[in-house]
Amino acid sequence: MSGSSATSGKLLLTTKSGSWVVDIGSLKTTIEFERHFNVSAQVLQLAPRVEYIAFMAWSAGRDAGYPLPDDFDTFLSELVKWDDVDQEGSANDVNPTDGGQ
Repeated sequence: MSGSSATSGKLLLTTKSGSWVVDIGSLKTTIEFERHFNVSAQVLQLAPRVEYIAFMAWSAGRDAGYPLPDDFDTFLSELVKWDDVDQEGSANDVNPTDGGQ
């Protein structure tokens, strides 16, 4: 078993109060996910759910010190969107225009 987490990556997280880049791949965030949902983090690769990714983003954002609500459901009501962030730190366009398809 390797020491890496089951998920990795950065998300540009946008809420009603601001936008932040969060790294959802830390060991701490992965363990918090497993404790909260009582499932192995491998489920993130095998059968990911939007709620799982949102939880990882919320947990990572709170750990990074961003002003996110203490309650996950409150966070969900304030969440506007998230985008994948590439290695250089810019958001990937997940909905390209016709010219980018």
